[in-house]
Amino acid sequence: METSWNWLRRVDELCQRRSIRWLGFGLRELFNFLIPTSCAVCSRADFRLCPECRREIQSQLFMPPLPDGHQHYVELPLLAHQLSVSSCGIYGKELARAVLAFKNKQRYFLRTVFAPYLAAVINASSIPQPGQVPTLIVPVPSSLKAVGQRGYSPVLSILQQGMRNGLYSEQLVCRSVLHYRVRSAFGGAQKLKSGSARRGSGKHFVAERAPVSGAPIILIDDVLTTGSTLRHAAMACHEAGYDVTLAVVLALTKPPNQEPEQ
Repeated sequence: METSWNWLRRVDELCQRRSIRWLGFGLRELFNFLIPTSCAVCSRADFRLCPECRREIQSQLFMPPLPDGHQHYVELPLLAHQLSVSSCGIYGKELARAVLAFKNKQRYFLRTVFAPYLAAVINASSIPQPGQVPTLIVPVPSSLKAVGQRGYSPVLSILQQGMRNGLYSEQLVCRSVLHYRVRSAFGGAQKLKSGSARRGSGKHFVAERAPVSGAPIILIDDVLTTGSTLRHAAMACHEAGYDVTLAVVLALTKPPNQEPEQ
């Protein structure tokens, strides 16, 4: 064990040497010359995400226990039930710009920034099931049109990053059981529609049949606005035989009548 610690200490000392730091600086400058980049949030040159914006995003995302205002409830009228929704952050400021850059500007690397926060809230919110029954964490899917434009599904990619990094408990299994119905699969993103259009657009999703009746599910989405997307997703899962225990989102949009956070 001592040998391992000595090796790690030597590696740390090596990385702190000025010559190594200058080498890293030179490589970064060469990379920026060959492939110019800018901060995903503030567009500052030579950074994919500048240190200042990274700090701001991290200050706007929370690990459990979540502060007041990060809990929401989506009404499920047909079930006479409310779906509890936990949010890692409030949609606004640098966090909102980072989410939009991740979704619409192919800043795929931001999944590594979001993944630890989403995983922490999911782990803290999940309830251990009897008999070691796994709880499925189910991403709300993107339409085929959106995936075609982006090249990836934002929510699924964040969850997969967390799984690769070993951030989830053994009782949590990521599975894409939700799919868009054929008539909705090529439609535009829900976020681009008005509130009334979302509420009146009918059933968007269909879910694969549950392996056992009452299999527990946690729904995952990126941004909660009106709650319509989560409502349709929860109903589709319920009709397929799942027990939707709760939902977790990366960011929550506050109603217009609420004061923005300072």
